[in-house]
Amino acid sequence: MTNPLDRFLELAGLGIRAQAVIALRTIRLAEGGPAALREAQRMVTEKVVATVEAEMAAARALLGGASFDDAASEALVPVRRCVEDNVRRLSGRLP
Repeated sequence: MTNPLDRFLELAGLGIRAQAVIALRTIRLAEGGPAALREAQRMVTEKVVATVEAEMAAARALLGGASFDDAASEALVPVRRCVEDNVRRLSGRLP
């Protein structure tokens, strides 16, 4: 079982990175225009994709006999990847 403090720190870090994505997206959306529309559409689409990928990862883990803790870790992999991809993509294009 994962140390609860390690899990807390992992989730806190993910939350901080997600807040960075929100801030960077707010800047992009405030600029308006076609880029803002594309960003809004991308935001919705990638949330659906990340949710489905997280559910599938957790289900695969559980069907493979993993613990709930391990399944939760597996479910976070696609979410973390999505957040990190967005931080890289959005931070490289600040106005």
